[in-house]
Amino acid sequence: MDKTSLTSWGNVRRSESFLREPASAEETRKAIMSLGKNGGIARGSGRSYGDQAMNEDGDVIRPSFNTTRWSNVNEEGVVTVKSSVTFFELLKVLVPLGWYLPVVPGTGFVTIGGAIAADIHGKNHYHKSSLGNHVRSITLMLADGSTVECSRINESELFWATVGGLGLTGVILEAKIQLTSIPSSTVLINTKRFYDFAELLEVMKSTAIESDYSIAWLDLISKSNPGRGILETGNYESTNEDSTLSYETKPLVSISNKFPNTLLNASTVRIYSALRFNLTGRKSSSASKPLATYMHPLDRIGNWNRLYGPAGLIQWQVVIPEESEDALLNILQAINKSDLPAFLAVLKKLGPANNAALSFPLRGWTLAVDFPAKHHLVYEVLDALDLEVVNVGGRVYLAKDTRLDSKLISKMYPRVDEWNSIRETVDPHRRWQSDFSRRLGL
Repeated sequence: MDKTSLTSWGNVRRSESFLREPASAEETRKAIMSLGKNGGIARGSGRSYGDQAMNEDGDVIRPSFNTTRWSNVNEEGVVTVKSSVTFFELLKVLVPLGWYLPVVPGTGFVTIGGAIAADIHGKNHYHKSSLGNHVRSITLMLADGSTVECSRINESELFWATVGGLGLTGVILEAKIQLTSIPSSTVLINTKRFYDFAELLEVMKSTAIESDYSIAWLDLISKSNPGRGILETGNYESTNEDSTLSYETKPLVSISNKFPNTLLNASTVRIYSALRFNLTGRKSSSASKPLATYMHPLDRIGNWNRLYGPAGLIQWQVVIPEESEDALLNILQAINKSDLPAFLAVLKKLGPANNAALSFPLRGWTLAVDFPAKHHLVYEVLDALDLEVVNVGGRVYLAKDTRLDSKLISKMYPRVDEWNSIRETVDPHRRWQSDFSRRLGL
């Protein structure tokens, strides 16, 4: 069997692997039973920024189940869905019926299996927590080829180890997820800009709690007002009984794979940030947007990751506990002084953590920043920032990591030994492996 070249969504990591694409549970079992010495890892649509779903010289299992069939939503609003179904595929069916997933990622191209493995959170974590809290049960195929259905009641330890476990407990075949009803498929967005980060943070505390969704874009490259930003809050609009609900988005443009590697630099990012900030009015404004457009704005730009050129991008996402929120300004100022071109920086408010040992969210704030990987200072600066995050009780989002020091894992995720114990029980021979797991010693 020939190897296939795979890349991360950030285009920083690459590997040569044996790609398996089983079309059924039985084919998945056969693929698992024939894993080689480097084991295997499940892969969805390849939207991981790093090496979480990559396995050099090993197997990568990408389920290709028939995604056009799933159970109808039952009277309790629970849907049974195959792991290889993407959010877009599912929501195109659910939204016209008046249903929505309580937690949705920033792109609709993520698969359900990948989202559970990353325990994704959205723009409403302070209301809805992360996806794992809405999963009723998971059908999981283990390293010995057996299948188990786990939930918060049955095989609960395995359930919570799989949620946020980045594919290292087995292959998720399908899941039952509790849905939420929605009044419409449009959202009224209120937008307001802030020159001062401290003021933005204070306003965000109150408006986030009162709104269905909340997110802030930050300008980290401005020398006069580092951390100035634009706050967006969104609430579902009401519709008439005759209104039609839909979930569609159309790409506006697609980025070529020959996009120049030198376009994103401190100067161009400074111009972009200034334009974006200044084009937002001084007073707050409101506008109605389709739900799909609001939830997945970057999906309208095909292959937007190519904007960073062949060298790729690093998305550094961290959470800072609520009691240590003063550290946020220190981090913003450190990025600003480093002269790293922070092209995209977003801030979201998070609620309490759930029971998953490797789940990312904590009660506090999450900051996600995109950096061109080609910059000569990016690794040095981020290593220093990681230490500051650890010192205030924060952590890096493992599902997006590409370069974390393995020595920091136990400090960021103090329950990692508990997770390892559960993993050892179901996979004592470490058949589930990835470039990510070997890099971080998991």
